Amino acid sequence: MRRWRNPRVSATDKPLVSVIIPAYRAAGSLPAALASISVSGLQPSTLEVVIAPDDRQAYHGLETHGMTLTICAGSFMATGAGPARNRALAAARGSFIAFLDADDTWAPGYLRALLPLAKAHGATFGRTRILADGAPLLLLPPAGKDHLNLHDLGHTGASFHPVLRRDLAGPFVNMPSQDVLHTAEVLALIGGTAPLGDAAYNLHVSGGSETATGDFSARVAAAYEAYIIDIKAGKTRIPPGHVDAACAMFRAKSALNEAYTRDGKGRSFYRFMVDHLA
Repeated sequence: MRRWRNPRVSATDKPLVSVIIPAYRAAGSLPAALASISVSGLQPSTLEVVIAPDDRQAYHGLETHGMTLTICAGSFMATGAGPARNRALAAARGSFIAFLDADDTWAPGYLRALLPLAKAHGATFGRTRILADGAPLLLLPPAGKDHLNLHDLGHTGASFHPVLRRDLAGPFVNMPSQDVLHTAEVLALIGGTAPLGDAAYNLHVSGGSETATGDFSARVAAAYEAYIIDIKAGKTRIPPGHVDAACAMFRAKSALNEAYTRDGKGRSFYRFMVDHLA
C-alpha cells in the first residue's frame, strides 16, 4: 500500500472523509474522478482518497489535488468491485466514508452538501444523475423528494452511493449489484430512510458500460434471487423489521430487469428506464 500525503498534514492526522474507489482499467477516467473530489467543498487536507486496483496496475502519477492519496496493493486481478471496495475500506482511516466509482464523478460541492446530513443522521445520499456519453439522461429520484427509502431502490432501477459513518460501511459481497445490497443494508440500519442532500452523483454510462453487456440481465437476476434468500435467512446486515421491505425491493428490481429483457429492444438499461418511468 502506498500513501501520498499533503505535506502540510501530519502523518498522525486522521482524515475526516475517506473516499473509496475500486479501479479496473481506470487510468483514463481516474483523473476526472479525482478532480471532482477536489471540488467537493471540503478542505483537501481533510480528505483521503483510497484506490483499490483490481487490474494489477500501479496507478502512478495521479494528481493528488492536495488530498492524501492511498493506493492499495496492486497484485489483485478482476476479483470484483465488492472485494476491491473491501480492500479500500480496510485501508481507510476517515471518520466518514464516501463512495465514487473510477469512471464516475461528483457534482461540485458534493461533500459540503452531504456531510452535515451524514453527521446528523448516520448516512445520507445524493441524487443519482445518469449521463449517457456525457449527456444528461435521468435524475433519480426526481426533484421534490427529500428522502431515499427501500422502495425507491426498486422503483427507479438506479444505484445510489452513501456518505456515511465509518461503522455503517461495508462489508460488500462478491456478486453483481453488490452496491444495491449495501445501500439496502445502510438504509435498514438507520431506520429504512435517509435524507437526500442537494448534490448529485454523476453516473457515466456508455456503450461499454456493464449495463450494456449481453449477459447483464441474467447475472443480476441470479444475484437478486440470491439476495432475497440471504436476507430471509439473516445472512445480511438487514434487521428483521426491514426484511419484508428489502425483499420487496429486490423483487421490484427483478421485475424491472424482466421488463428490460422483454422490452429493451437494443437500448441500454437506463435508456429503457427513461421510457419506463415516463
